[in-house]
Amino acid sequence: MRYIKKIPSTDKELSEKLISEGWEKIKEPSNLGIATLLSVPFMLINGIISIVILFFLYHPLQEFIYNSKQGFNISFTINQSTLIYVVIFFLFMIIHEFLHACFIPNFLKSEKTYWGINGLFGFVYTTEKIKKSRFLIISIMPFLLLSIILPFILKDLGWLNEFTIFLCFVNSVGSCVDCLNICIVGIQVPNNSYIVNNGFETYFK
Repeated sequence: MRYIKKIPSTDKELSEKLISEGWEKIKEPSNLGIATLLSVPFMLINGIISIVILFFLYHPLQEFIYNSKQGFNISFTINQSTLIYVVIFFLFMIIHEFLHACFIPNFLKSEKTYWGINGLFGFVYTTEKIKKSRFLIISIMPFLLLSIILPFILKDLGWLNEFTIFLCFVNSVGSCVDCLNICIVGIQVPNNSYIVNNGFETYFK
């Protein structure tokens, strides 16, 4: 796995080669902005799932929701603790991306798998040929591990609090594009097919 500054753009020659070899292009959003817009329904669904889980695990959240009619105040002060929280939030988002990478076959030795940081967020990108079932696992694992399973672990460890709840919830709604990709691939790609990325284009055969 190698470091790159940004996700590579689509190689038109490679696209033509893939098509000539029998690969078919998946119908998908042409850029991240459109993908994010189309993933809003998944954002809502993921958020509801996360809130339901956290509601039953964290009693203060129940009290907050039941007493929300009374109103609440939010104060924000920048201090050393705030900066620590920002760093932890950033690392949590990086963990999300590396969980994607961990399920890419031989990701550490792969010459076709890359990682990088784009603004405040990290990303993982691969041009490895991946089986459909593995692609679905790669896509869902950060949501499953960080927003579904992790809250139960934090509860048992006594580490479930407002900040860790916030992290799990943000990861949940932030996984909406992953869920959109799962839906697109699940519908368009036949079982036992392979998937390969070329920039922002995806092909299957």
